[in-house]
Amino acid sequence: MQRTIDTIELARAGSELSGEYPLAGLERLGSLLADRQGDVAWRLRAWRAGRADGVTEDFMALSIVATVRMACVRCTAPVTVELSAERSYRLARSEAEAERLDLDDQVYDVLAGGRRFDLAGLVEDEAIMALPATPRHEHCDLPAGAGRAVAADDEAPRRPFAALERLKNGAQNTDIIED
Repeated sequence: MQRTIDTIELARAGSELSGEYPLAGLERLGSLLADRQGDVAWRLRAWRAGRADGVTEDFMALSIVATVRMACVRCTAPVTVELSAERSYRLARSEAEAERLDLDDQVYDVLAGGRRFDLAGLVEDEAIMALPATPRHEHCDLPAGAGRAVAADDEAPRRPFAALERLKNGAQNTDIIED
């Protein structure tokens, strides 16, 4: 599967590409998952548009879809997560130009395009950003014993602010003596 593309030629031709990257080959994304089984399917469309002043600009639109497994934040067992993302980009000729244009463009993310653009890296970045911050099962129990603070002798639960409560109540019951 091709990992790099020529964004200049792709935009000039108005081309569309699609494919899949195996999760096993996407190291950064894979490190966030419970396992690396499956693929990230992607579709990329590029085009060139002319402005009123005669300058042409290059654009791309990327969509990704994947089914991944992450560790549930409650029970830590694997949970299946559906990923889906669509994003459009304005292509700049250099990193410096991309940084400058990105500040002004409210519609498109600005990327530096080129003859050897890292498509696999872009797909992986978008998949990482599409991951949920707290994956969990719809109906999930905490692991046995979790979420329950118990005293060493298995009596009543600890109350960490009980001492503060006693101080507060004690201060209310004392008389203030003024000279």
